[in-house]
Order: sequence, then structure tokens, then C-alpha cells
Amino acid sequence: MIINRFSKIPLVFLVCGVLFGTTLQFGGTPPDPSGRTAPSSGTLAVRVEPAVALMGTPFSITLSGLKPGEQVTLKARTTDRRGRLWQSSAVFAASGQGTVDVAAQVPVSGSYDAADVFGPIWSMKPPVTKDQRPPSFANDEVSGWEVEFTAQDPSGQAASAVLRRVYQMPGQGLARVPLEKDGLRGFLYHPAEGGPFPGVIILGGAGGGLYEWLAQAMASNGFAVLTLAYFNYPGQPAELVEIPLEYFHRAAAWMKSQPAVRAGRLALAGGSKGGELALLLASRYDDYQAVVAWTPAAHVWEGHAMKYFSPDYVPISSWSANGVALPFVQFKATQDDKDKEQKGELSSYVALHFKSLAEADPALLEKAAIPVEKIKAPLLLISGTLDQTWPADDFCRTIVARLEKARFPYEVRHISHRDAGHSTFLPYLVTANTAPINGGLDRANAAAGFDSWKETLAFLRKHLGR
Repeated sequence: MIINRFSKIPLVFLVCGVLFGTTLQFGGTPPDPSGRTAPSSGTLAVRVEPAVALMGTPFSITLSGLKPGEQVTLKARTTDRRGRLWQSSAVFAASGQGTVDVAAQVPVSGSYDAADVFGPIWSMKPPVTKDQRPPSFANDEVSGWEVEFTAQDPSGQAASAVLRRVYQMPGQGLARVPLEKDGLRGFLYHPAEGGPFPGVIILGGAGGGLYEWLAQAMASNGFAVLTLAYFNYPGQPAELVEIPLEYFHRAAAWMKSQPAVRAGRLALAGGSKGGELALLLASRYDDYQAVVAWTPAAHVWEGHAMKYFSPDYVPISSWSANGVALPFVQFKATQDDKDKEQKGELSSYVALHFKSLAEADPALLEKAAIPVEKIKAPLLLISGTLDQTWPADDFCRTIVARLEKARFPYEVRHISHRDAGHSTFLPYLVTANTAPINGGLDRANAAAGFDSWKETLAFLRKHLGR
């Protein structure tokens, strides 16, 4: 089935989407639509290039038509999926040429204080709500997002432009193939024309369900991508407990049978618990030619059961093989820790994970360790140093050390993002008010997400081809 999810795109994008950039201005002569001619002197203009593009595509924001040294206010605004308005503001001084390059210039004042093209975006915040923690940005997982930039000079002259990032470009069709066979549930996305394409299986984390927007975005970059549900989805277990690894092996076999998937070119990409799972699967099966583990664990950890907060809760493994639960590290949370979590007072699980490792029986700990040295494929690890969900940066270093000790013969890359948190493998640029349990500084999270997506695509292309 060919799909296009952009029937609600404003007319301006249907007209301008094929251009490299867009400029909207008030007063003066409009620029050449090709983007090659700068606006005339004295006419304020905001230019975003490219204006409409896939998620993770680099962009620039420039202002022109100012007097040298003149101060100009640039405001950014967007509305999230829940209808909340997010805004930021920064004041710049124009260069000697009467321009401002947001990526290269430090604001005089405003919502952020460094030269950063992402600054106007990640520093956007919703209105302050008294006695309530500001909410996180709710991403639109169907249409992507857009940000309007408006500049105003001291005379009151104003100009605007819009940046839009989508998971699928207008006019570029993707096939969406449902998977409902042998108990498997998911959707395979791939370009509607051409092929076969390198294959990727996406493994989600502790939230379960599907990640269609992520599969859509990756497929738009030339891959055949299966987003695979394995719990918290119709027809699948409700909890992340003792999920059989054979389920994923069957999914890999199904991918190999698809005419849209290039033979001998299949990868895994998993985040958080999905990263733990990706490493575990690749250590047991030779189905994969590349493995990407975003903020993963180095061991098999306790599962996520609904009875976790109940007095009669008994810890259970996340995974099973051949009907037997895999050895796992038990999470050493006290009842006080659980009470704080239920009240929303627990802002980090890092210390609890370290405590769990320290108190684990050494023999059991070794059994629970993922034997990453058995992986027969190149490996990309991505983490942030301020992850508060679990210490993924330390986990990745443990994995690398184990591989080095075993003289692992394949490429291993560990990208550690300083001051970034748990979800920094996705280009979510609106990172202000990120949930404390995710961790990381807003600016670092935005930059790390953008970089991680670029590195992931480059790694997959290198080892799978295009």
C-alpha cells in the first residue's frame, strides 16, 4: 500500500515544498524563488534552508536586510501535539553586512546564550503553570513538526519563515506492508519505487507498541524498515516479561523472505530495553550484518511487570529462550524507592542500577552479562553521560571493554555524548523540560539527538549499502 500522510499540509508547503528554502517577508520586493538572489538592502527577511525536509536534515537560519550592528529580535513558536504553544526569543546584533547567521552568532540576550542553530528550537518553552512542573514537548508522530520564526527590527519591520520536518517527504511514496503472521505484529516500510533495499528491524523500549514514525523516517532514507511490536500491543503480551527470543528470530526470517529486502543486508536498531534486546539477539543469531544499540544495557535486566508495586511482586526476567527464562540482574529498589516513583518524586534510577550490580551474586552477574563477543557484525553504541534512566554510558564502556578483551574482529563505535540524557538517539530538537528521569541538559540533548541520527544512518549505509 502506498501512503502519504500530508493531506493536511498548509497550501504554502504544497507550493514551496520543492524549493530549497522559503522566505516570507512583509514589505519590499520578494526574493528570487530560486533562492539565489538576496533580498534588497533595507528589507528585513528570514530565510530557512531547507524549509521542508526529512527529520534530521541539517538546516540554517539567517536574517538579512538590517543595518550593521542593528539589533533584531528573533522569536520561534510552535504548537505540540497536545495543542500547547511553545515559544523562545533571542536578540542578535547584525554583522557588518547587515545579516545574522543564527548558527554562528551568540545572542545578545534571550532564551539561550550560545551560537547554536538549534538554540531557538530547544529553548522553546510553554507558558509557566503555577505549582506544576512544565510539561515535556509532545511530538506529533504522524505529521512531524514545524516552527515559525519571526524577526522584528527596531523600526517595527517584521518578517517570518517556517521550518518543517517530516518523516516522509510530500510526493515521495512509501509502501506500508502489514505483518500479521505466525504471531508476529508490525509494519514494514520501504520506498515505493526501486529496491530491493537494505533491511532494518527496529526494537522499541520499555513503552512497547510500535514506532511507525521512526520506521517511516528511516525508510525515507532508503531502507526497508520493520517496526516490530513485542508487547503492549494487540495480540502481544501486556508486559515486558519473559519475551521469547524466538519471536524475533521468526521476524528476521520474514524480513529475509521479503522481495523489498536486499539479501544478506539486515540490521538491528534498538533503543534502551530495545538496545539490550538488540545486543542479546545479535549474540545468539547470525541474522544481522550490522547492529545499532542506542543507550543499551550490558546485562539482561529484570522485566517490567504490572505487579512491580505490589507487596507480592516476584522479580522475573525480561527475556526467555527455548521456554526458559534468561538469567537477569534484579533491580534492588526498596519500598521507599517505589513509593517515591509512584509519587513522581524519583528523578533518577542510576544509583539504583549501580546498587543492583554491586549487590548481585558475581556468578549470576556473569550469567546475566550479554555475551557481546559472540556478535558477528559491526556494532554502533550511542549513549549520554547524564542519562538518568540507567547508566547507559557506563554500560557501553563495559561492553567495549568486554569486546576489546575478546579481540572482537568487527568495527565497534561508541559515541558518548557529553551532558546528554537517555533519549538522545532521536532528533527531538524541542528538548526543554525533558522529563527528569531522561536526564541531560536541554542543549546537549538537542545536539546529541541530531548527531546520533546522522551517525546511525551513516553506519547503516556503510555496512549495509544503499
